[in-house]
Amino acid sequence: MKKVLVIGYGNTLRGDDAAGVRAAELIAERHPEIESLCLHQLMPELAEQIAECDTVVFLDADVNATQPNARLLTTSDSADQPRTHFLSPKSLLTLSQQLYRRVPAQSYSIGIPASSFGFSEHLSSRSASAVQECLAMVKNYLTR
Repeated sequence: MKKVLVIGYGNTLRGDDAAGVRAAELIAERHPEIESLCLHQLMPELAEQIAECDTVVFLDADVNATQPNARLLTTSDSADQPRTHFLSPKSLLTLSQQLYRRVPAQSYSIGIPASSFGFSEHLSSRSASAVQECLAMVKNYLTR
């Protein structure tokens, strides 16, 4: 059986910035066979866990998205080097490759539309709807 990891990240106290976290929480509830992490930000310590997976899906709020959009990630997409205070999904893949000589066969980043980042523990109706669309996208990618 394929090992799948879903990572939702964002600030749960800043409105729509929590969209990735909320999507990962719902995936964990609906698909207990999938390992889901809910994080404030991506950390270098994730590189080892990512290296052990067959598929990884990163979920995050995206102010530029009008609908949930997915991108297939590879370590050859750019020379995105890991930084100390902020890591992107590509940086984590690069770190996994450098440290463990392995990356998942499939890696995706899904941007969830977001527009409201004020102090709030609630998603806007637009982002809440987009989270539901994101769940369908993740399910589609994982059943391929």
